[in-house]
Amino acid sequence: MQKYIHYDPSSEDIHSYHMQVSSDSGHHYYKIHLSELTEGQRKHLSQKFGVSLNILESEQYLTLVRITDI
Repeated sequence: MQKYIHYDPSSEDIHSYHMQVSSDSGHHYYKIHLSELTEGQRKHLSQKFGVSLNILESEQYLTLVRITDI
């Protein structure tokens, strides 16, 4: 699943959720392996990035995408 976000995650979030960071000419991508997260971490992601908790429990990956070139 992909979710577009307005701001880059903090370096603490990147570390806490073991995000794989990549980018291209117009986007930053933050891939999260949801199966590696605790229930508490999923709840926090749900609240912070506005993704339904049931989606976080059923999907294997979440990729946060921030558009950098408008």
